[in-house]
Amino acid sequence: MSPFESVSATQAYRERCEDRVAVFNHDARTVVVVADGAGGTGAGDVAALSVIREIEAEYLNIHSAKEWASLLRQIDCRIGDGETTAVVVDVRTIGIAGASVGDSRAVIVKDGIISELTGNQKRKPLIGTGIAEPIGFVYPPLEGLLLVGTDGFFNYVKPNTILASIAKSDFQTIPRKCIDVVRLPAGDYWDDAGVVAVRNRPRSSTRQRFAVD
Repeated sequence: MSPFESVSATQAYRERCEDRVAVFNHDARTVVVVADGAGGTGAGDVAALSVIREIEAEYLNIHSAKEWASLLRQIDCRIGDGETTAVVVDVRTIGIAGASVGDSRAVIVKDGIISELTGNQKRKPLIGTGIAEPIGFVYPPLEGLLLVGTDGFFNYVKPNTILASIAKSDFQTIPRKCIDVVRLPAGDYWDDAGVVAVRNRPRSSTRQRFAVD
């Protein structure tokens, strides 16, 4: 059993959601992938799904941030239709590594502080252009909560709102609560949204809530 547990949610703002999220577990390793297909490119959902499938096929062979960035560059050259962002976060007991392109993001929330994993990423060109520039990142072993999400969440929420949305929340509800905070008063959304939350698996069966202060 993986030492980490995860939960995810997606939300379309029109009929079809072009955001894709996936979590792959293998032994003591959890790999999170988020891809936000660019709606204006005509096949963003196809490009996003291609990222998910390619990473699923290759992740067991990838072991560093440099290798993750290299894989995203290869995927960028292989995608035939559409464009997409991509964030991949490889969570292990020894630490975190990954890479990203675009404006989807990954953060760590701990003790009321939000730490950016993808702060140095390049927003454009996107995966699917053939000239994307993935940026790798590393981070110490996971403590707190990992949140990985598309711009449909992160672009429309302030840090304090993120902290408030997960404060004392049941872990299983966190992605849905995060997405709900960007819902418009009329009930619609600004954009498609996808969020994945990851934490260390609790040692007991007692349900835990997250405190942010």
